[in-house]
This record gives sequence, C-alpha cells and structure tokens, in this order.
Amino acid sequence: MHLLFCSDPLDSKSVDMDFREEYEVARSLGFDTGLVSYDNIIQGELAGAGTAPFIVPKRIREQIAKRGNEHVNALYRGWMLRPKAYEAWTALLETFRIRMLTSAESYRNCHYFPDSYPVIQEFTPRSVCLERDQLTTAYIQEAAKSFGTSALMVKDFVKSRKHDWLEACYIPDASDQEHVERVVRRFVELQGAEMNGGIVLREFVNLEFLANHPKSGMPLSKEYRIFFMFGEPIFMVNYWDEVAYEEVRSDLEDFIKIAGQVRSPFFTMDIARTQAGQWIIIELGDGQVSGLPEHTDLEAFYTSLKKAVMNRGLW
Repeated sequence: MHLLFCSDPLDSKSVDMDFREEYEVARSLGFDTGLVSYDNIIQGELAGAGTAPFIVPKRIREQIAKRGNEHVNALYRGWMLRPKAYEAWTALLETFRIRMLTSAESYRNCHYFPDSYPVIQEFTPRSVCLERDQLTTAYIQEAAKSFGTSALMVKDFVKSRKHDWLEACYIPDASDQEHVERVVRRFVELQGAEMNGGIVLREFVNLEFLANHPKSGMPLSKEYRIFFMFGEPIFMVNYWDEVAYEEVRSDLEDFIKIAGQVRSPFFTMDIARTQAGQWIIIELGDGQVSGLPEHTDLEAFYTSLKKAVMNRGLW
C-alpha cells in the first residue's frame, strides 16, 4: 500500500507543508510514500511519459517492475479534487500499474452530497439538491417552500460556508423567500470558481451546543468525524479544534450498518448529537481528502489505517 501526498507547489520533491506532519508519521510507520502535484492534476497536465517521475517516485517504479504485470495499490492524502479530475488522474495512474484503492466512482459516491444522500437519508436532516442549471428563482423558491417555516442551511455538493454563517449559510425561516434567495446568491458569489456542482438546502437541526466560534460566531456543536475502512470504523476524532469536549460514547451500531451500504473502501462519516439527545449523520466524505483536526493523534490514525490495510492483505 502506497500513500500519495500533495507536493509543495514550489518544490515537487518536497511534501506540501500542510501535510508534512502526516507524511512524516506515515513514513515512520512503514508506509511507502510518493508525491504528486496537485496543480498538475487539476490542470490536466499529467499526460505522457515525461511526467512519469513526478507521479511515480523511483522506489515505487522499482517495486512495480519487480511485480511484472501486477498493479500496486495506493491511497491519496491531499487537497480535494473534483470528481472529473480524480477520474482522469486515476486513469493515468493505471497506465503505470498504480491502482487507487478508491475508484473514481467510489470517490464521487462520498465526495458529492447528492450521491451519498440516498444512503444516509434516514439518519440525516432532510435535504433538497439543485443542479447548477436549476439555480433560478423559481427552482430555489420551490425547493425552499417544501421546508415550510423551518430554518435552513445552504451548501454546495461538497462544502458549506459555515464561517460566513449569517451571510451565506444560515436561513432562519424557509418561508422568507427573499431571505432564502439572498443567502443562496451570496453563497454562490462567495464560492465563485470553487463551487462544486449545485447547491443543497438542508433543514437546520439544533445540535448540542458547545460554544460560538471565536471568529465567525457560528454555533459549535458536539460533532465527531469517523474514518471507515472496508465498512469498519477505524478512527474517530472530535470535529472541532476550537472547543474541548469529551469523546463520544454513543452506540454506533446503526451507523456501522449504514457504512456497510456505502460504495467506497475508505470514507468518513461526520456525526453529531442533537439537543434532544438523538445521534444523526451530518454527511459523508471521501477519506482521502477529509481533513484531520489539528489536535488529532496522527500516530494513532496512521497506525489504525495500517492495521486495516494489513488485515486485507494490502500491506
């Protein structure tokens, strides 16, 4: 199993500083690591043998050569990629006999909310997804109308703008059509070129309150991120760095059952507790591009990942 990390934008032989600590911990635990250029991936410049040394480090190429016609398996740890970019990149890696453990289809299944919503629908707030070409006043108003007077949150298919809480995320009353459209339009404006797919309107559910974010003022709640490998939970961490709270002691049986239906080998599930004491799923994410909070015990995370891939005979 090889881990491919993003390289420094100014030095293809060095790891991106934001992933340096993860990279070093992974190497210390025996993972074979490689570096890939994020800019090349998103610009579609990875083409032809001339770029091979940058996507296939020398030691990995040597191991591939020893395997004859066999592929080697790999996982990515880096910045988020649009599904089309991930698909093109993984297809190119296949030509060098590197097979990503997470296929392009599996990546999209967890990275884009509309693809994962049917699987988690029973355990997550009600949501309505609009494609980019549906972002007209008529479609937006019709979608909001279905929520009655409930409060809403706005996001695109991947991210919200939680730190622009009142301006481009939270809507107190879905029946206030002018307010709904203003927040949606502002969200789209702020996302700009970073917009992923269309938008999602989600019923706002009051979660167990911890504190207000020191900068944005958004409410911080008891949320947790669980990493799953082959349908089994391998690591759980508190979602927020800005406030201290105890580790979850919830019975995860229902969530593990849901995880078994997710069509991806490596993904995350963000969960939270409501004010009423009910546990819900916030969303799924691809495990390769899901962030780790600053307080994460990286050695524990990569030890758990190593154990999971070893148990599958992929080490």
